[in-house]
Formats: sequence, C-alpha cells, structure tokens
Amino acid sequence: MLIKSIRCQVEEQKKEIFSEGQTQWQPLGHMKGFLGQLGGWCDTGLNTAWIIAFWENQSAYQQFMEEEHDKIFIESGQGKTYDAISVDFFDMEQQPQQLASLVEKADVLKAEVLDSTLRISIGKSNEEMILTAKASGINGHSVSCLSDSIRVEEAWRVVRKDSSTS
Repeated sequence: MLIKSIRCQVEEQKKEIFSEGQTQWQPLGHMKGFLGQLGGWCDTGLNTAWIIAFWENQSAYQQFMEEEHDKIFIESGQGKTYDAISVDFFDMEQQPQQLASLVEKADVLKAEVLDSTLRISIGKSNEEMILTAKASGINGHSVSCLSDSIRVEEAWRVVRKDSSTS
C-alpha cells in the first residue's frame, strides 16, 4: 500500500478557500486503486493542512496522476490557496483490515514522521489503531522528524466507492 502525505501552509485569510478546494477531490473515490483520503488542520500549526491518501500501490497512484490529478487540481483552484506544499510517500507491506474504518470514522488522528517512518494512530491507548509505513523511493526524500494531531475535516474525507455503486 502506498501512502501519500501532503502538508500545506495556508495563510489565515485563505483557509476557507483552501477548504472549499479540498472538497473538490471527491472524484478520487471512483479511481481504480484508491483506498481513501482524510485530512484537516494541524493542532500545533493552525495554518497547516495535512492530508493523507491511501492507494493500493504505486502503479494505481501513477495512473491517477497521469489521467486525473491535474484536471481536479485546476478545477479546485487550490494551487492559489497555499504558500508552501510538502509531499512525501510511504510504503506499507499490506493494507490493514481497519483502513476503511480509519478513513470513514476518524475525527482526530496523530501523525508522526521519525527517521523516514510514518506512524498514524487513532483512538484511546487501550483501543489504539496504529499504521506504520516506511518512506518510499518515489520522491527520494522525506522529512526526518514531524509530529502533529490532525482535526479531520469531514468535507475533506474521501471514501472509496465500490464499482457496484458507480
């Protein structure tokens, strides 16, 4: 499984426009190989948006980038809403069974990157779900140390649509 981590620095006066643009990514739900996406505003950096997307593999992600990404990006107008963007990729050996539940139900999650390892956790300590993934070679770099709680914005959530519901 491929995980794409996107962090954007957004000026206070552009946060609402950024959020509106983020709602335009719903077509992802119908993309082959897409597993889900969620994101929101970071607690420690109130003008930092962190979006995390899950893909079956790099091939499915590359197909999306070649065929649909630019169209959605341009139509959303998001390119004019942030000052800086950081994109990193991580690989997990397999897709966890609880991934759909995480994407569909999480309202706050903790994301950390330490030594090129992404750790996403949700829930109370005795019921905590943890995903751990290693940096991918797609972009050849990854942040070395980062940690934040993300307040998930419901409107940014994109769930996978089964082909039977398309």
